[in-house]
Amino acid sequence: MRYNLKVLGHIAAFIAIFIWSIAFIGNKVLLQYLSPIDIMIFRFALAYLLMLIIFPKSLLPKALKDELFFFLIGFLGIFVYFLLENFALKYTQATNVGLYMGTIPIFTALVAHFLISDEKFSLNLLIGFIIAGIGIAMILLEGKDIDFRLLGDSLALLAAITFAIYSAILKTAPRGYHYITITRKSFFYALVLMLIYTTFIDKSIPNTTALSQPIVSINIFFLGLLASGLAFLLWNYAIKHIGSIASSNYIYLVPLITAICGVLILDEKLTPTMIFAGVLILVGLYISQRNIEI
Repeated sequence: MRYNLKVLGHIAAFIAIFIWSIAFIGNKVLLQYLSPIDIMIFRFALAYLLMLIIFPKSLLPKALKDELFFFLIGFLGIFVYFLLENFALKYTQATNVGLYMGTIPIFTALVAHFLISDEKFSLNLLIGFIIAGIGIAMILLEGKDIDFRLLGDSLALLAAITFAIYSAILKTAPRGYHYITITRKSFFYALVLMLIYTTFIDKSIPNTTALSQPIVSINIFFLGLLASGLAFLLWNYAIKHIGSIASSNYIYLVPLITAICGVLILDEKLTPTMIFAGVLILVGLYISQRNIEI
């Protein structure tokens, strides 16, 4: 039974990463019509409504420290991370942001090594990181004009570190809570922080008129229901059953999935370099997982 739960955890992590890989495209499109904070409010408000529908149970706090935990992961993993990511996409290329996303497993392993007793940084992980990292760089940098804008790249790197801390902390969630409960509560606190931000810092009103445009509404529904709702539920489930390091290793697949989607959806060329880089990513992922008991 435990083995089956861990297998399901690996499947959940892969599906979440697959959805998030496609979400980069939706986010980039929406930035032409909405501000970064508007995108966050619309997508997570929709995701929170999804949580209410599938898990309407009243969520009264059991202890103050539990609520502080939910606030912390809502602050780090949703509010801060997506604010940094969206502004990074605004100021630099998506290629650059994706490159820094590939560093998340390294940071997750380092953070988890110090925070979680049963998650240790090993030689297999290090070798896997290096091999997959080479593949990531080959896919992301091939045939592109690299323009490392300092502000956007710095924000992307901070976003990667923030998500790594979030993934490691999530493993220490208080016992007795369903993973949907944890996700829903974190979304609630993140939404409160977003509304505070847009009211007192951004000093603007969400641009609801843009939602009348099909390209905007379709992407918001995708980001809200799938990328924010379903994917976060799957990610929390994966971390619960296989740990933060094993889950974060699937982030190596982001550039590979993006390349495949580019071929199928955008009619982009699949070059020999991309194929070789994809093999490196899969090999790196395999080596990294060798020290994880499944």
